[in-house]
Amino acid sequence: MAAISRRPRLARYAVLAMSMLAAACSLLRPPETVLDKQVHAARLAHEGKHAEAARLYADLATQLPAQSDNYELLSAEQWATAGNVAAARQALAEVSPQARTKLAIPRALVTAEIAYADNDPAGAIRELDSVPVPTSPEQAQNYYWIRGRSAFLTGHPVEGTRALVERERFLSDAAALYANREELLSRVRTAAERGAPLKAPPKTDPVVAGWLDLGPVAVELERNPVRAAAALDAWRRQFPQHPANLSVLATAQTQIAVATEYPSQIALLLPLSGRSEAFGVAVRDGFIGAYLQQNAASRPRLKIYDVAAESAGGAYDRAVADGAGFVVGPLFKDEVAAVAPVSGGRTPVLALNFLSDAVAPPRNFYQFALLPEDEARMVARRVVADGRVNGVVMAPSGEWGTRVAAAFAEELKSLGGAVLDIGRYDPAQVDFSDVIKSVLQLKVTKTEKGEKPEPPTHRSDAAFIFVAANTAGTARLILPQLKYNYSGDVPVYGTSDCFEPNPAANSDIEGLLFPDMPWMISNDPVTAQIRDGVRAAWPARTARRDRLYAFGFDAYRLVPSLRSGTAAASSDIAGVSGKLRLDQQNKIRRDLEWAQIKGGVPSVF
Repeated sequence: MAAISRRPRLARYAVLAMSMLAAACSLLRPPETVLDKQVHAARLAHEGKHAEAARLYADLATQLPAQSDNYELLSAEQWATAGNVAAARQALAEVSPQARTKLAIPRALVTAEIAYADNDPAGAIRELDSVPVPTSPEQAQNYYWIRGRSAFLTGHPVEGTRALVERERFLSDAAALYANREELLSRVRTAAERGAPLKAPPKTDPVVAGWLDLGPVAVELERNPVRAAAALDAWRRQFPQHPANLSVLATAQTQIAVATEYPSQIALLLPLSGRSEAFGVAVRDGFIGAYLQQNAASRPRLKIYDVAAESAGGAYDRAVADGAGFVVGPLFKDEVAAVAPVSGGRTPVLALNFLSDAVAPPRNFYQFALLPEDEARMVARRVVADGRVNGVVMAPSGEWGTRVAAAFAEELKSLGGAVLDIGRYDPAQVDFSDVIKSVLQLKVTKTEKGEKPEPPTHRSDAAFIFVAANTAGTARLILPQLKYNYSGDVPVYGTSDCFEPNPAANSDIEGLLFPDMPWMISNDPVTAQIRDGVRAAWPARTARRDRLYAFGFDAYRLVPSLRSGTAAASSDIAGVSGKLRLDQQNKIRRDLEWAQIKGGVPSVF
């Protein structure tokens, strides 16, 4: 049910273009070259070539000074659509002050769109509040489009829903209506995932109320389809005439059926004894937690094999001989490497680790893993997105730290950033001051006798610190020491290993930015229900293994889509371990949510 938001390809540029031509009444017959440029620019905008259209409109503004405000607004709008906010603001700055009155509505719409593109939804709403609702259908649909999305981003889903519902009055095209409803579904689902208030006020329009009530149902459809059918049926009974029924929900029942169609028997291969028992048991319990979500009558048979008691290859052969239609596991790299050649493309496999890059997987062999290197790459992408391209790394000595630091540095370099220094620390120690002073080049200012000493300074070229810590306890030691060593003003990023739910202890990592799975940081009711279900089934579980429970839960969820071939590279599955997608190498990749520790608890953003 994942809906991908798309900016509507409506000819909104026509509004400004028409007002421009109307104002140009003194030009009885514009030169042919001007008309050519107008047509060309409009065509480029329609084709999605927004940067090229913006440049042409800027040329027209220079060529026709009397109409420069119109053309600069068109140029600014196209730059904003192209994602170049700086160029959009520059074009807007060329618009004369007189446009505030002569072109009040077009100027407000473009300014609001730029504010929205610049991650300032509150500013976008302020701009829209400065003008009346347009009477032109093209301008009105754009007005409500910006207003609705901005309201959602400012944490006001009721107002956002009202605006997007109102927008439909100005849409006559069936494709545009459908796109608007996809946007609504995506927005209310995201609001529900974030725990935003979705209760409709008294006397709310039933269409608006229906969209708001659909938010938690949409989360269930994505995250826990085995429970979604009942929730969807209840919603449809309450809102039988709702426009979502015949549009964005038209195929929901089919999608639920595909997402819950399991083979008659599944085999699970895990280490359930010996040194790795705790890891195998945690994955098994999460897997069974998902299994128990299903109605007993529709569950497949489940047979579990202990690969610590027999070889992984032998367990696979026995599972196939026992009638398994799908095999999940094993868990460790050496076991996965042993199963790959034995499977030979026979019964499909979802391995719970990755083969080495040098090994070509057989047909029907899928791979799913929780890799710290993948998270390190996510952190690199995040620091660049935050505008912080150069920084330092603190990583533990040993193979784990080497892999994580290398993955981070490689990804950062590919994005134009640079790791200025890497400080390696001994995770068995508790005092990291020497490493911190070295990597941040802490300097003490010399003073004359009797003068008050200045506080030490750190290097000025480091815009971030990436702390690679494979336990939350280590992160809780390092971050306070960064502050103690006069480096508390530099933003600190980490991987999910830095975090465990413990508000009292997590005050030590206040301000940390990190990615993590919904299971760990999401407060939406669906994820909470899943967590509670697993905890009820396995009350003695260890909290430190929570991510492995989520991993096992999602492994069970993936079986139907992998088996049916619907897990295409272009689609996501909203799992409790992250947004899951299948890449071209049949590897499951995860996108995680981002949070910052505030008051000892993760604040998702």
